Amino acid sequence: MIDAIKTRLETGSIPNVIKFGEGYPSPPYVVVKAEKEARGRTIRIIAHANEADIALLEPYIFNEVQTLVYDYDFTDANGNVFQLEDIKEWTDIIAQSDDNTYSMERVYLLPMMLY
Repeated sequence: MIDAIKTRLETGSIPNVIKFGEGYPSPPYVVVKAEKEARGRTIRIIAHANEADIALLEPYIFNEVQTLVYDYDFTDANGNVFQLEDIKEWTDIIAQSDDNTYSMERVYLLPMMLY
């Protein structure tokens, strides 16, 4: 699942997309992270940028990510088809991370496979 989401996000304006835990690439970059929560599994999409590029975070998170992933049929490595549900959850720009980047994120719910 994460690989399918990663591949789709790589087609956007920030092609440097990693799965959570793969290290710190050169910014700007995007991290895709799955998390287990009480409501199910969520997918957190986190965009990182240097201070000089901080202005790209809001348009990317609010517009581009939504265009790339909402109402899109993803297919995982096993042929399962799924969609991400927009739960309208996001964070504002977060001060510097461990790698001195700024970040902003959006969260989607992964309810279940479609078929």
